Amino acid sequence: MEIAVAFFAACMVFYAFFIGRNAWWFARIPCEKVPPNPLLPPATIIIPARNEAENLSKCLYKVVHQAYPKGKLEVILVNDHSTDGTLAIAQLMESRYPNLKVLSLPDKLSGKKAALSYGIENANGEIILQTDADCVVQDHWAKQMVAHFKGNTGLVVGPIELFYDRNSKFERFQALEAMGLTGITAGSIASGYPNMCNGANLAYRKEVFHAVKGFEGVDQVASGDDELLMQKIQKHGDYAIQFAKCREAIVATHALTDWESLKKQRLRWVSKARAYINKRINFVQLISYFAFLGLPFLLISSFFMPMNAWLALELFALKLIADFYLMHRTLQFFHKLPLLSYLLPLQMVYIPYVLWIGIAGNFVKKYNWKGRWVQ
Repeated sequence: MEIAVAFFAACMVFYAFFIGRNAWWFARIPCEKVPPNPLLPPATIIIPARNEAENLSKCLYKVVHQAYPKGKLEVILVNDHSTDGTLAIAQLMESRYPNLKVLSLPDKLSGKKAALSYGIENANGEIILQTDADCVVQDHWAKQMVAHFKGNTGLVVGPIELFYDRNSKFERFQALEAMGLTGITAGSIASGYPNMCNGANLAYRKEVFHAVKGFEGVDQVASGDDELLMQKIQKHGDYAIQFAKCREAIVATHALTDWESLKKQRLRWVSKARAYINKRINFVQLISYFAFLGLPFLLISSFFMPMNAWLALELFALKLIADFYLMHRTLQFFHKLPLLSYLLPLQMVYIPYVLWIGIAGNFVKKYNWKGRWVQ
């Protein structure tokens, strides 16, 4: 029993150090100001889309109107066999905007990785910007992301924010979590140990994508077009990874409105962990999971060892302090500090949620994504 208690306590100390370290690095990333008229290379925005008729118009309107040097930015939407009005909406907008090109995946290809690869094959830009069809970018997003490519930079990761209903605690909790994940993403990149990114806001050199052979070797998992590509670039060793800590580089998408949708999304995210190239990330995830697991273990064992209840309280306080430090830094950046008041209530549901999703995600072999079963 003493060994188990010591192990769980050590895991929580590791977790607190990990979170605090990323928060410290996040705070030290400079918020770079891009000159009004920077010299920018040709770039291509690629948007893979499947059954996104509800969101597509707003997304495309923002990307085709980017503040970028005229003639240097093209937009490619790749339709992944949509069964709704996605293709019709995209083609209508294509007829109105000359910088928008709509492609449809050949019948023999399917999935987000295939859509991205197909778009890159047809791209003229030196820099590939990647976002999702349910996202909204800001007017200077492309310029800010591309301006971060300096020297040997091969990949630039941008911040993610969620639109949320202020009357919905469920959506506010998601928004808080998303900004916390952005803080961890940025801090880990700045420290030289990148561990996550989000395909809704990525940019990379086309030559780098080809140098690492795209998604070859990681295409057996439907998810992971973002993190697995980042890990391939990191493993290559010749290219730097940067985080664009700039409010104009924020990409926003909507929080999910119900638990079933959130569960499917998170199970999809967790399922790609088994394909990670960088096993250090799996190790960090495992230790963090044990840190969370230790809290209910100590509370249950306190019926036999009363002192464990106090230890559980102390470890929970340590976790809360580390999380507060991270969230305060990131919410300042997003101008969302009032959400900090939800940090303590979130802990009550977040710990059991992580414990469940961590197990369930590793047993999921297939899941339904937009009307298609994938694995």
